[in-house]
Amino acid sequence: MLAHLVGPEAIPNGEIYSAANDREQAAQVFKVARQMVDADPELSALVRVIPSTKTLVCYGNGSFYRAISAEAGTKHGLNPSFAIFDELAQAKSRELYDVIDTSFGARAEPLFVVISTQSNDPEHILSKLVDDGLNSADPTIVCHLYEVPEEQKDIFDPKCWKLANPALGDFRSLDDLEAIAAKAQRMPAEEPKFRNLYLNQRVAPVSSLISRVEWFACAGEPEFSDGEAVYLTLDMSTVVDLSSLCMGSAEDPTRIKPYFWKPADLLEEHSHRDFGTGNRRYVEWHAAGHLETSPGRSIDPAVIALKIAELCQRYRVLGLAYDRWRIDDLLRELDRIGLQSFKEGEKGDGLRLIPWGQGFKDMAPAIDALELAVIDRKLIHPSNPVLNWNMANAVATMDPAGNRKIDKNKARFRIDGAVTLAMLCGLKSRDRQDEKPPEYQMLFL
Repeated sequence: MLAHLVGPEAIPNGEIYSAANDREQAAQVFKVARQMVDADPELSALVRVIPSTKTLVCYGNGSFYRAISAEAGTKHGLNPSFAIFDELAQAKSRELYDVIDTSFGARAEPLFVVISTQSNDPEHILSKLVDDGLNSADPTIVCHLYEVPEEQKDIFDPKCWKLANPALGDFRSLDDLEAIAAKAQRMPAEEPKFRNLYLNQRVAPVSSLISRVEWFACAGEPEFSDGEAVYLTLDMSTVVDLSSLCMGSAEDPTRIKPYFWKPADLLEEHSHRDFGTGNRRYVEWHAAGHLETSPGRSIDPAVIALKIAELCQRYRVLGLAYDRWRIDDLLRELDRIGLQSFKEGEKGDGLRLIPWGQGFKDMAPAIDALELAVIDRKLIHPSNPVLNWNMANAVATMDPAGNRKIDKNKARFRIDGAVTLAMLCGLKSRDRQDEKPPEYQMLFL
């Protein structure tokens, strides 16, 4: 920053800013720069320090530096020549980043520096920047990523730590990192934090159900043929969560296609709520075709019933597993549109409906089946960004007997797609263990 204010990178009337998720964090740059100015007579003669506004001014060239707060709405109109964004991964919204990124137009050679540990969210702006920086041939973008690869088998081997800590043994204490690693090795709950903050791996602070590397290794282009046998699983919602319907092939590998719904009138509001003020992620996902909407401010069961009927007409649906929440509303809609159905264990024709509890009893074998499908690469998903996000958020909790379920209370964000995918793998596995299910024919009144 000082090099751009008074040093060899300085230009006349330069504007330099440091930004972060709060002004105190952004002011860390100001704090150190001020100490350097105060400690050096030559710098002190060139730079005036204004502590009240976290500003440094160089009257010789008309340039200034300022630490700015996270309120993006007040930052329009900036004209930076150089900007620094610290710890972008912690930003709940990309609004401030976008305000800065779009404000360089009047400068001939602007520079924008982002410094951060990685985000576990594959859809976060930092993840997008890192991926673009590593893969882009654009010479104006430079990405220096210091990380221990997630494929590293022994993360507690000190030999690999320098990959994420190039200053290790210099100003980064090896003894301190060894103590942190020993704690993570003793306490499994500390391992995800060690991986993220000290090895810079793109993992959640708590262990995700499926690792990012394993999940994206299963990405592909699943295709379905008319009339083929499939399973459906459903997790309904009203207003707060996503409604999720997952379709998967009965044959291996399990090809899946997810469907998601949000109330149309709440796309903007829920984007701000789930991702931070100014974020429009649900709106963007809807525009890109990854997220469907239900008219109004709640999910209308009729919308989902019609999608199920559409799939039943096109494919041979062997069964629909469902979470019991709001299922009576859906059943009424299925009956209204003339799609016959019956609950498993009862006599009837049409669509076989299988209640699927969310406790350890039903979800433990479902999670096991999902993990096995991923590890054996017998799962192909379309890399739908909503599902990718749900999978990154999914966290499992374990009972004393070692059974697992997906824990909504421990998840930071929405996990509905992960729930329906686990149910689908569980239903498919259970049917294979039992007798082969009959080929039910959809009957319309």
